[in-house]
Amino acid sequence: MKRLAVTLTALGAILASIVIGPTHIAQAQPATGAPAAYERVREVMDDRFKDMKLAGNPDRDFAALLIAHHEDLIFLARTQLEHGADEQLRRVAQKIIDEQQKQIAELKEWQVRNRQADYRAKLDQPPHGSGPLDQGTAITPAPQVQAAAPARPAAGSAAVSQLPTVSGTVEKVDTAQGKITIDHGAIPNLNMDAMTMVFRAQDPAVLKGVKAGDRIQFQADRVNGQISVVNIRKAR
Repeated sequence: MKRLAVTLTALGAILASIVIGPTHIAQAQPATGAPAAYERVREVMDDRFKDMKLAGNPDRDFAALLIAHHEDLIFLARTQLEHGADEQLRRVAQKIIDEQQKQIAELKEWQVRNRQADYRAKLDQPPHGSGPLDQGTAITPAPQVQAAAPARPAAGSAAVSQLPTVSGTVEKVDTAQGKITIDHGAIPNLNMDAMTMVFRAQDPAVLKGVKAGDRIQFQADRVNGQISVVNIRKAR
């Protein structure tokens, strides 16, 4: 009888622990690794456009929104390169990064040009808000007459010495096209913020001995209407 009583007591304790359960409530743990990275991508992509303030200028707003879209794609692609394993998708991600960076550089170059005092979209540009879509009329194609960029001679040694020196890191060098991609700081004489941008080389010779990954000091200016690197030296 005593053995039976002990057995029943132990069984009751076990049943009580099952029914009552633990006194604490398990908390859900935040995601880590790849799941957390992709949750961050989704959060950034959801919030970016909601938080953007529009200027009310259709050209500037188009450029700003498009840059944001390209940057979101780069963020997504870099997350895939960091966490993904499939080689085909990694190649797709790298292609996205290369293409979007090029388009961002072109758009940011336009933003710089748009801030110049002599900027004109075209010779017969109507006021904003008076275009055919705003007036509810049919669109009549018109020839795109671009305002000629003010010609500027190649920067001479005296002019180069007066240009600010900017720090940067070389992302890519295309000697065949005479172009260099630089992740750089602000360029005061061009009113350009820090960014990654493709520059033309005023003289292809300045690209000799420069390769991706090099930290450099360089000078840039608008030469014959194009933003160009006029001098490069490796940082010490």
